[in-house]
Amino acid sequence: MFASARQLDSLIIIVDFNKWQATGRSEEIMKLSPLADKWRAFGWKTYEIDGHDFSQILEVFSKIPEVKGMPTAIVAHTVKGKGVSFMEDDNNWHYRIPNEEEMAKAKEELFQ
Repeated sequence: MFASARQLDSLIIIVDFNKWQATGRSEEIMKLSPLADKWRAFGWKTYEIDGHDFSQILEVFSKIPEVKGMPTAIVAHTVKGKGVSFMEDDNNWHYRIPNEEEMAKAKEELFQ
């Protein structure tokens, strides 16, 4: 609210919205949706993008200088562990570190 009231148009935030909180799904613990509408309600120019799509990331950043007098929020919809089959959308990886075998498999999947 302060950023909007002070028209902090050089302030940009990116929300990594992967739909998880530390102990479970965001919607089960503390309903966040519609997240973008909440930022808008507080006076932020708000964009929603696929946080894994570099073309969307570049496109939204190209629009930001056009917005005067408003802070900018970018809600980046992402998938926790994207690209690694055994980690993707699995909240257990919030707490643990891959062992050597898992690390090798993850690298293989990400860099193939």
